[in-house]
Amino acid sequence: MKKIALVKWILDDSGGGERVAISLANELTKKYEVHLIGITTKQSDLFFKINSQVKYSNFFDHRVRLSKNILKISKMLKKYFRDNEIEVAFGIGISANVFLSFAGIGTQTKVVLCDHTNSITDNREFSQKVQRYVGAKFADKIITLTQEDCRNYIKKYGISEEKIDYIYNWKDDGISNVAYNDESAKIVTVGRFDYQKGYDYLVQVAKKVLAKRSDWIWEIYGSGDQDEVDKIRDLINENGLQEKLVIKGLEKNQDLIYGDKGIYVMTSRYEGLPLVLLEAQQYNLPIVSFSCPTGPNEIIEDGVNGYLVECYNTDKLSEKLLELMEDEVLRQSFSEHAKDNLDKFNKDKILKQWLELIETI
Repeated sequence: MKKIALVKWILDDSGGGERVAISLANELTKKYEVHLIGITTKQSDLFFKINSQVKYSNFFDHRVRLSKNILKISKMLKKYFRDNEIEVAFGIGISANVFLSFAGIGTQTKVVLCDHTNSITDNREFSQKVQRYVGAKFADKIITLTQEDCRNYIKKYGISEEKIDYIYNWKDDGISNVAYNDESAKIVTVGRFDYQKGYDYLVQVAKKVLAKRSDWIWEIYGSGDQDEVDKIRDLINENGLQEKLVIKGLEKNQDLIYGDKGIYVMTSRYEGLPLVLLEAQQYNLPIVSFSCPTGPNEIIEDGVNGYLVECYNTDKLSEKLLELMEDEVLRQSFSEHAKDNLDKFNKDKILKQWLELIETI
């Protein structure tokens, strides 16, 4: 039985990266001996449940600085790989790129780096450029979440097509039995509180649309950086939206999040492949989203099951959202096509890609 490891910087959050790492580890136990390593994970009670067959390890039970601990973590991983005879190691998220690449040097372990945001928007942070550059040069394989990002890697880093591929996140098996309610006057957005998610844009849009349709409410589900939560709450209060734009916090029950909603909205500055859009489609929700890099363009069919809007154009997003809010028939039409393209995110198809990668690398 092949021995593999999945490595992630933190595992105690509720984001897409944590979900993917744990879900993938759980599924791969059906065929392999799977080790899941959280480098700096504070909580023993993780948001996502780990299969009892997964061999879970945590290097630090408190937050540590990546920049000051790269060599230490690399040595710890190298020892772990040798002691446990790990054949393939997956780094989930680019924060793993440098220390995992170094850990693989001088071992028999093949290193696969999985980028869970995108290489198009890393101009904002020098550290992201370094992490992706090191990964592109030293990893045995790079996996992106989208075709768009895969093409960008080849162009940006000059790597061969054989060294890189894209594998979509899968949608969960369960399909909602909750019928879409085209009379619902509720909008929903889900995601952690972070600059990336563009909640400042969301407040601008909410102010415009809720002023015209005061019978609607908008709910935000998620946790995250408390400073960001406070900042967005202050913006909500400053704009007099506290009764109509409501921060609901963290919620595990997807029926409560999506089940009684009429529209899903995403205002992210950038993404990898946003799982929340797949979740919204499973609940037959029409979607309005910025056409940000990357993901929305490969999930939403513009004018068929949602609207893709020019990045960060809050006026245009408000216009398209109002169009949906005011047209019950259009919402129903979009809802009927919500699941049209979900087959390409089929779990069995995507797991087959992971298995082929593990067997051939």
